[in-house]
Amino acid sequence: MKNRFTLRFLAAAVTVLLAASCQKVITLDLQASAPRLSIEGNLADDGQPCTVLLARSTSYTETNTFPAVSGAVITLSDNAGGLETLRETSTPGQYRGSTILGQPGRRYTLRVETDGPAYVAVSTLPSPVVPLAGLRAQKAPIGTNIQALPDYLDPAGTRNYYLFRQYRNGRLNKNIYLQNDEFTDGKPNVRGLGTGGGGSNTDADKLVAGDSLRVEMQNVDADVYEYFRTLNLTLQGGGMATASPANPKSNFSGDVLGYFSAHSVRRRTILVPAL
Repeated sequence: MKNRFTLRFLAAAVTVLLAASCQKVITLDLQASAPRLSIEGNLADDGQPCTVLLARSTSYTETNTFPAVSGAVITLSDNAGGLETLRETSTPGQYRGSTILGQPGRRYTLRVETDGPAYVAVSTLPSPVVPLAGLRAQKAPIGTNIQALPDYLDPAGTRNYYLFRQYRNGRLNKNIYLQNDEFTDGKPNVRGLGTGGGGSNTDADKLVAGDSLRVEMQNVDADVYEYFRTLNLTLQGGGMATASPANPKSNFSGDVLGYFSAHSVRRRTILVPAL
């Protein structure tokens, strides 16, 4: 039996995490025979502490409700000797750190223990952080749609992975935009964000002249990139209409859904010109 599960993908800072208008909600048909724990952890280099959301999947035959998981023991450590226990906030299933902040080059370990089992994920905040030098809007190569073009220079000699989030007039686009430097190492970016993955192609997301366009660029590590890449494949049915998509590839140990991401955050906002 498949589970229908909702993952909320948030922009990365706790202020964004707490803003309902910035939440991304995706409904997935995931291969699973029983409810499973979902862990969503984020630590950015924006001066905010780590935040974690815990919930459980439910059967697709049940109501579209995803129970929060309270009472978990969650610890965050880094390779500089830092260690803290995240505390549950007044919102059930939401946990927040206080002392460890995201710093480029550091490796972070998130450990989640609930109902006995413990799940562990490791994520390194990339260094150097790639600046988002600018943001433009351009016509798509095919058709008449307008797309965002982030302006950044990829550092030469290292593998780099990027996750972008796009907002039109303050509304988060549900698509997931990914780029890497497999064929563009050390070069200025010339790739627009296009349609991304996630299946959001509604008129509400289409850019027009006069719109406020905000793009958030995250430098993520290879495992986090792989999670979102496989999530896109899941949302697209794995590229085969007759095949059941696999679950996204979590960077947590054990039979658990979700991810832990230590990443940078850079943002730019422009008004979309007439093109």
